[in-house]
Amino acid sequence: MISSLTPEIATLLILCTASILGIYPIKKLIDVKEARHELRHGSPGFFRTISGWTIIVVWLVTTWFLATITGDWWATGDLDGALQRSGRRLELVLRILAALSND
Repeated sequence: MISSLTPEIATLLILCTASILGIYPIKKLIDVKEARHELRHGSPGFFRTISGWTIIVVWLVTTWFLATITGDWWATGDLDGALQRSGRRLELVLRILAALSND
């Protein structure tokens, strides 16, 4: 099935999937905004805010990562090469996150 996809169709599939999966993070964003009035440290609203933003960040990073694969595929016309390069990008992002978590 992947061999019959073109980069354009794959991009549309990513956008549609991200939109459908984005319903939950957007709901969490609304919950975060509603919980703003209780942002004292240790309050339930504070923890809801943190978890809401985490879900949104994971959603955005996942969408960005998949979009870089299709963008690379579209630019080069080489799906296998795009997948290999995406592995290197993922490793770089994980190293950056590990370095940031050590501080």
